[in-house]
Amino acid sequence: MKKILSLLIAMMFIAGGISAQETEHFKFKGIPIDGTLAEFGKNLVAEGFVKVGNNAYKGKFLRNEALVALVGDDNNMIWRVAAVMPSTDTWSILESSFDGYVSLYSEKYGKPSKLSKSFANYTGDHSGLKMHAVNDGECNYFAIWTLPQGTIEVRIVKGSKYNEGTIRIVYTDNANKDEVRKSDLSEI
Repeated sequence: MKKILSLLIAMMFIAGGISAQETEHFKFKGIPIDGTLAEFGKNLVAEGFVKVGNNAYKGKFLRNEALVALVGDDNNMIWRVAAVMPSTDTWSILESSFDGYVSLYSEKYGKPSKLSKSFANYTGDHSGLKMHAVNDGECNYFAIWTLPQGTIEVRIVKGSKYNEGTIRIVYTDNANKDEVRKSDLSEI
């Protein structure tokens, strides 16, 4: 009887631990993606970021000067953080940056659940055509990690100027995203 009771108690602790992990928030630069947009923004400023717009901040992330955008719900609860790295017009720099970030995130979170390194149309080995494909939205270079806390996506996207590309890294926090989803479902 004692063994059964001990086993039941152990299973409850394990189940409680799993449940706690599922609601654990992602961290961006060590800051939990939780609370309001303003609170998260204050924490970014404390880390050396400068506010440059409504829910937009500029500062150092992964050794680069990144633009960080915060996304919240109607009550300003944060649920997504997107970091956009500097743009470049050189395919080899863009591709090696992508590969470097994928390697870094894989070291921390394991193999991505989805990985694509392709183009919608054939570009051959011509770097100029690859940059045109980035500009036209035909570049399918992305890696996605699906984790208990949410998802992380590293993706090559169109840059700030014509024929430039950049890396966008997006953290989506499951705990807060689920709250947004519940709110949306109650409206329909």
